[in-house]
Amino acid sequence: MAYCRKRIVNIQLIFTLVLAALVLDLSAQDATPKLIEQKVHKTIVWKERENGLFAHFVYGLTVTDKGSILAFAEARVENSLDDGAHHIVLKRSIDKGRSFSASQVLVKSVDSQSWANPTALQDRKTGEIFLFYALNRQNISTEVFYITSKDDGLNWSEPVNITYLFKNNEHQWTFHLPGPGHGIQLKNDRLLIPVWNRKAVSFTPKERNYGVNCLYSDDHGKTWKLGGDTPVGELNESQIVEQESGDVMLIGRTYSSSNNSWQAKVISKNKGLSWSKQIAYDHGLTGKACDIGLVSYPKPGIVLVSQPANIKKRMDLTIRMSKDNGKTWSVNKLLQAGGATYSDLAVLPDKTIICLYGHGGTEHMPQNVSLSRFNLEWLQEKTK
Repeated sequence: MAYCRKRIVNIQLIFTLVLAALVLDLSAQDATPKLIEQKVHKTIVWKERENGLFAHFVYGLTVTDKGSILAFAEARVENSLDDGAHHIVLKRSIDKGRSFSASQVLVKSVDSQSWANPTALQDRKTGEIFLFYALNRQNISTEVFYITSKDDGLNWSEPVNITYLFKNNEHQWTFHLPGPGHGIQLKNDRLLIPVWNRKAVSFTPKERNYGVNCLYSDDHGKTWKLGGDTPVGELNESQIVEQESGDVMLIGRTYSSSNNSWQAKVISKNKGLSWSKQIAYDHGLTGKACDIGLVSYPKPGIVLVSQPANIKKRMDLTIRMSKDNGKTWSVNKLLQAGGATYSDLAVLPDKTIICLYGHGGTEHMPQNVSLSRFNLEWLQEKTK
């Protein structure tokens, strides 16, 4: 009887071990399909009221030659005002956006200074990273600065003031803001940063003479010059891409709408020195007035836009794709339902697309800032 009991115990033990191994194997098999099925990965970059700040708003985004993600924002200290106290802050990710460093204050607000519109780019030949931004003085005038990093965004230089480049313009502009978002480097190595301009906010919108031009450098950022002005009257917050032809396309927010589109574009055939004589509203980019993200994808003809697509409120952040260099937008995919504000786009070395955006909260002030990662296959999948 003792032998039988021992044999029964051994059989039960073997059965238990086999069952446990089977469960572990099935769990391992289940893990891969679930990972594959999760085609959009989202990481919160700045949480609501992080570090005791009112909000993080107006974003810049760049990916370095080492694959690091640099996410920039205005850290609005106490309120939502565009000319309120703002720091410029940075978070870095070295694992493709799965996690981010603590927030680093690059430009600190002292005595309620309003630092605004972080706009970044990297020179692919030297590796130097440039961050442009402005000091907003009561929405009447600004000063424009840049700082640089030569170690992948870990340390930054003292600021350089380049406001003198905008002096004595023919449109009586006193207010100049980079981007926001990012600049680009052209195939001929020219660095380009879009800057939007206007007269003081005390003027009516029609009287402000809105317009955009680009800062450019042909010596890897040692010196900067100012390119030509877009048509004056409508364009403000803008981003740029280089087309296959070498032309530069600028898409910018406008202060009035046409057929539910607040976005219009112009083309430069001489790399930012002059622009189309008239703006062309893009009726494929319908949605509420808001800054958009814009980036070229490393595949011929493909351009991507991120934009709140709801025409009544800043809601439903949508990724739009053009396969013909921005002439039409044949693909539209919802990325974030509900409230959504400003955004920016970039592409990682492995061709993963990343989008930095504000969401939740009110129409004009997000609760959280997130970074989502997805690929071109997800973007082109038809929604079931």
